[in-house]
Amino acid sequence: MLKNIFLTTILSISSLFAGSDRFYDYAKVKYSQPIYEYVYDRQPKRVCKEVRQKTRHYEDNYYSSNYNDTLGVDTLVGVAAGAVLGSQIGKGNGRVAAQIVGGLLGGKVAHEIRNNYKPNANINYNDNSYETVRKCYNTQQRVKRKMITGYKNYFVYNGIEHSKITNRPKRKIKITHTISF
Repeated sequence: MLKNIFLTTILSISSLFAGSDRFYDYAKVKYSQPIYEYVYDRQPKRVCKEVRQKTRHYEDNYYSSNYNDTLGVDTLVGVAAGAVLGSQIGKGNGRVAAQIVGGLLGGKVAHEIRNNYKPNANINYNDNSYETVRKCYNTQQRVKRKMITGYKNYFVYNGIEHSKITNRPKRKIKITHTISF
């Protein structure tokens, strides 16, 4: 029993001294240098060009503003035809109202047909003309950008220059010493 206690004590004491010991030291940074990386981005860009294109100009008398607002024979014929058709629809006092409405509609239809019918529609094309037109479109442009990805911090420790890369520039660097037995 005494032997077991002695062995347990020796093993626990030796395990305390076996292993390692650590301590920390700090070194002052002499200078920090940024580390750059090139990144490519896409930026929208509007591009405009002057383009010469063939044009087609035409004269059209069909859509002219010669609106004839006079009362003609065709309008009177339309009123009469509308009144006759209206008299076929109603009975009693409704027949009179149908004749009036039919006459008005017949006159309006005949009047519009006369003003929209143009037998002398002259369309003249001139195919020999060109014009310069500015055409624009959107495109993507590849842009090269310089970006900081980290900092290389230079310091001297025990007379030897070292460097350590970090995300930000540092004033001092933590150095870990490990002693193993």
